[in-house]
Amino acid sequence: LAYWQTLITWIVKQGWQVVLSASPAKQDLQLNHDILSLLDPQIRQHVVNTLGELSIPQAGTLIRGALAYVGVDTSITHLAAACNTPTIALFGPTPPTNFGPWPNGFMGEQPYALRARSQTVGNITILQGPGECVPCRKAGCEDKASSNSECLDHLEPSQVIEALQRATQQ
Repeated sequence: LAYWQTLITWIVKQGWQVVLSASPAKQDLQLNHDILSLLDPQIRQHVVNTLGELSIPQAGTLIRGALAYVGVDTSITHLAAACNTPTIALFGPTPPTNFGPWPNGFMGEQPYALRARSQTVGNITILQGPGECVPCRKAGCEDKASSNSECLDHLEPSQVIEALQRATQQ
């Protein structure tokens, strides 16, 4: 969670607006609540909290107007790619060869490698965590929905920041 705090703080210090979203699922709402609770009040006032409130069409409208999108491998990450918004997709246990967002206009068979710490195709950058186990195709390290994915926990904010800088040409 501290990595999200670092990333959000950096984004706000660039003068950019941050919008947090999540599904209405209890665990998603709790995760985002925990992230928000770590932010300094001065940073938090620049974060719009839409947790569990947006429909897919509303999320699409918001994403189309965004400078960039950062998120884990979810349907909204695929929506960001489809909206042609520069997308930073954080992958852990899921293989980008199977689940990576398809780059607009890509005509080849497979846009992504199975393992690569960073790979960019079009305006989509996929970042994968470290470790020989990546992608393990499990539901977290203990293969339970409630278990952590250490590969995601070890994605450094600096990697995401560098990808954001490249995507936004900052």
